[in-house]
Amino acid sequence: MRSQENKQTKEIMTRRSSRKKIIITVDQSDYAEKVMRAAYDVAENIDTDVDVLTVIETPELAAAGELDAAQMEEEENKISKYHKKLIDTNFSGSTLLVESVILHGNPAKKICEFAKKVDASIVVIGTMGHGKIQSKLLGSVSDKVIKNCHCSVLLVRK
Repeated sequence: MRSQENKQTKEIMTRRSSRKKIIITVDQSDYAEKVMRAAYDVAENIDTDVDVLTVIETPELAAAGELDAAQMEEEENKISKYHKKLIDTNFSGSTLLVESVILHGNPAKKICEFAKKVDASIVVIGTMGHGKIQSKLLGSVSDKVIKNCHCSVLLVRK
């Protein structure tokens, strides 16, 4: 799976121009629509390429090869269809280059690594509210992205 992920990243990087890039991070919630709309406004205003990114949090069992590859592929297909729907709904008629990217691993870490690889100008991410205790123990993905990403981060409130 990792080689496919690296290949996908390399293909995206070779198609890139020197234009600015925005990464829109989405999950499969209704809230993703709001994140997409906010990101669209920014992308259109600065005339930038866009990557719609979902990171599948890979459990340790999957990393050890104990999770069924068919399950992983099924999840990727589901996310690809969801990305297509989001892109078609929010970027129809746009002249911007918009691509779908699916990665596996720790969401905050993968978002920051990918942003650096493609030299993103902005990462757009939602503020998914965890409970106060869970947020203090684990920290949210958006908090970790803000602290660790090399570029600016736009938070979209629920």
